[in-house]
Parts: sequence; structure tokens; C-alpha cells
Amino acid sequence: MYFSFQDPLNLYLVMEFLPGGDMMTLLIKKDTLSEDATKFYIAEAALAIQAIHNLNFIHRDIKPDNLLLDSKLTTTFQGHIKLSDFGLCTGLKKAHRTEYYRNWPSQLPKDFVTKPLGSKRKAETWKRNRRAIAYSTVGTPDYIAPEIFQPNGYTKACDWWSLGVIMYEMLIGYPPFCSETPQETYRKVINWKQTLLFPPEMPISIDAKTTIKKFCSEPEHRLGHSDGVEELKTCQFFRGIDWNNIRKCPAPIRVDVKSIDDTSNFDEFPDADLRIRLAASGNDSLAMEV
Repeated sequence: MYFSFQDPLNLYLVMEFLPGGDMMTLLIKKDTLSEDATKFYIAEAALAIQAIHNLNFIHRDIKPDNLLLDSKLTTTFQGHIKLSDFGLCTGLKKAHRTEYYRNWPSQLPKDFVTKPLGSKRKAETWKRNRRAIAYSTVGTPDYIAPEIFQPNGYTKACDWWSLGVIMYEMLIGYPPFCSETPQETYRKVINWKQTLLFPPEMPISIDAKTTIKKFCSEPEHRLGHSDGVEELKTCQFFRGIDWNNIRKCPAPIRVDVKSIDDTSNFDEFPDADLRIRLAASGNDSLAMEV
């Protein structure tokens, strides 16, 4: 945020415009990313998460939709990640949506092992429904750590779980607990020890698989839970990352824009009749269309 101001009726927040779109859109376009690209983006996201934790906040809503991509016209270093949407951060007032799921049964169906959803079908279902899920009022439980659904509380380790889910999606093409319904996804997240599977038809390196498993593990053993990014630096998967200068390095995928107000990397929305009440002299106010 650059600055804010207000009048007697409204509060105005002037924020940075990131014309590169978001990681959700990039994944829809690309299907999967290379391990080198994944390593770069996960490292940048990890540094952003670490910055939040250093301020004693927990983001609680880490997902591709909230990883925005910059694209500055004046530099060749385009396509770097910036983390957005802090409405669920601990200490702010927006309610978490996990209570929506808590009355659902958590046990897996008996035929789960014998009738898993095929990888190709998963990818097709996920890509077809991804945008609708992003804009729904409830959202998706795909990226939520299992302990958040429980009544016993959770720690900043929940953000590292979400990062592991995103890493899986970047490499495989869909999240590990992807299902045809949110109810099924919720059950898979709760039973992650049985459902965190790697499709053989989408091979990834042992280092990548090991890192995902370290992210998606019990909170007290989870990668990043104790010493944050310093733990990631010891992983073989992240070898070669210049952690101190990563934003000075070219991003693996260049994001181009034509002008400072280019919105082509975002979804199009129909024109809406938006009216903002502006303060005027006396007791009246004026309506302005935008």
C-alpha cells in the first residue's frame, strides 16, 4: 500500500497495481511448471511468508490466487512474486471459512483405495472448475492445513503446509487433494497420510517429492515450522537459489505488459454500475459513478 486517505464517508487505500496477473492464471495457462521454475517461485513465496511470520502474523490463506506477479515496464526483472490478501491474517477481523466444513464427515469412503480419481480426470476437473472455485463465497479447502479444521488450534506452520500444496500443483498440474467436490477434498485433507499420493505418470525428482512431503507433514515436523526459510536453505531441492538476491535475478517466466494500465493478464469482468458516495458541504452527499 502506498498511502491512504479518507473523507467523512469513505476510506481510500492506494495500493500497488501488479499487472502480471496471479499464479492461478499462470498455472491454468501452463498446466505444469518445470522444477527450476517451481524452485524459484516457491523460494520467493517462502521469503514473503517469512516476512509475515517475522511480524508475528500468520497469513492462513496461502494459495496461487494470492501470489501476484509483477511486470515493470522499466526493468527486465519481471514476473516476480508478491503475496497479497491479508484478510485472514491472525489479528485482523475477517472470519475464516473453515467452520463451513466442520460438520462434514471426515472419514474416507470405503472404495477410496480401489477407485481413486485418475490423474487425467483430476487435471481436467481441476482446470474446468478452478476459476469458479476461486470466486465462490466459501472457496476451496485444497490449500488449508488439516490442523486448521481441528478445534485444538494451529501455528504459523499452517502457511508452510499450504506452500507444499502449491509446489505439488506446480509440478503435477493439480493439488494433491483435488476432488470433484469440496466435501471429498476436505476428507482427503483430514486423512492426508493416506491420500497424499504422487501419480506415476507424472514423474518428479526425488528431491522435489521429499520437499513436498516435508511441507505436508505433521505441524511439529513440518519444513519451516521452527526456523523458517533457514530450514528451506538446507534442502537439496533449493540448491542454487540466491536467497539474498533472488529479486535481482530474472524470473523463469517473463510476464510482458503493453502499458502501465494493461489488464490483459487478469480475468475480464462485465461493466458494473458502481456508485461511491462522496462527502459534500452541508448534510448532503453526492453519488459518483466509476
